[in-house]
Amino acid sequence: MTRYVLIGAGAIGAPVAAQLHESATDVVLVARGAHARAIREHGLTYARPDGDRQVRVPVVESAAELELRTDDVLVVATKTQATEAVLQEWAWRPVTGASTAAETLPLISLQNGLENERAALRRFARVSGASVWMPSSYLRPGEVVAPGEPQVGTFWLGRYPGGLDPDTERWADDLRRANFVVRLVDDLPRWKAGKLLANLANAADALFPDDDRAGELNQALRAEARQVLAAAGLDPADPRDDPEVDLRAFGLAPALLDRYGGSSTRQSLSRASGDTEADFLNGEIVLLGRLHGVPTPLNSRIQAAVASVARDGVPPGGVGTALLDDLLCDAAQQGAPTG
Repeated sequence: MTRYVLIGAGAIGAPVAAQLHESATDVVLVARGAHARAIREHGLTYARPDGDRQVRVPVVESAAELELRTDDVLVVATKTQATEAVLQEWAWRPVTGASTAAETLPLISLQNGLENERAALRRFARVSGASVWMPSSYLRPGEVVAPGEPQVGTFWLGRYPGGLDPDTERWADDLRRANFVVRLVDDLPRWKAGKLLANLANAADALFPDDDRAGELNQALRAEARQVLAAAGLDPADPRDDPEVDLRAFGLAPALLDRYGGSSTRQSLSRASGDTEADFLNGEIVLLGRLHGVPTPLNSRIQAAVASVARDGVPPGGVGTALLDDLLCDAAQQGAPTG
């Protein structure tokens, strides 16, 4: 029987583990510190549109606590900045009856950005990933909020760099039974690039959560990014135009809106974690721009701004509006669309 090892118990990993556990699928959740202790002692407080419940999902704090089996699937759901540490911890762990995790077990990345699958492939022989569309938040130890309805979220799932793993259909069936929509794709990088374009808005959501003009900035950030992705030979797929998945059918439960923490970057600032994914979202556009000779002044500047507030422990919205005024002015001078 397949056992899913969910590495990362935040806004993505914890709901996936909870849903799999409630659908009678074998799963172990890997959490840290106070979050792990709260789940061990009281179960995961899991807020869904039909109410809160305590999910007694098995939890460990490290690879050393778990004896890996040949039927395990490693599912990485940490922030991208933690990926290298995760790979170092798990890749060369022994697997009972086989060699090591990297040589034996499949790895699935449920992470934002373009870097994770490539990094995993340096060690793991079988790497898959998903473009994830799932509103959820983790702000307090032991609790996650997943307000999406009617399903929890959607995965565009495929092997990296292309095709489908022989076990992809089985993984998809398990996720569907756990109340996720799963679309199998054989061109995963296109879907990850499309999600990256959407994730560029995370920075503005964290810095300017209550300013309607942030939408204008996001439009300019994406226009800059599309030029970069084109130069890099990437053709982003837009999940909103997918004929097989109607995202208009998904919504956020009104009763949970006041508990939903916004984008992953805003949640990182709310928890004062000290870092965010911005270096692998806006920063990915900056990197590709430098590699392919395309200027990225807007994404570069907002990347630096997020890094600064994260380092200094500034809460969401704590930078004031002067920075947004400057960024919109820069976008207008560059001729980027902002409205």
